[in-house]
Amino acid sequence: MLGFLYRRILYMIPTVFLVSIMTFVIIQLPPGDYLDTLAAELLDSGGLDEGTALALREQYGLGQPIYVQYFKWMKGILLSGDF
Repeated sequence: MLGFLYRRILYMIPTVFLVSIMTFVIIQLPPGDYLDTLAAELLDSGGLDEGTALALREQYGLGQPIYVQYFKWMKGILLSGDF
């Protein structure tokens, strides 16, 4: 019975990893990024200046490669519970 549990836990690790990658890809699929959506919402109330947009882009890591964004996303989930 203990061997069965070890195998299941061992199979769980790559499964959770693959599910997290698929979830991240689905989140990234819509056109644009979070900052584009925020800018569109703020357009009605006066807009978003370029300096603030660049600071937000840097804060959220939107200018970085996709794999860096994934690892930052996972770090936030695992270390601080920030989904």
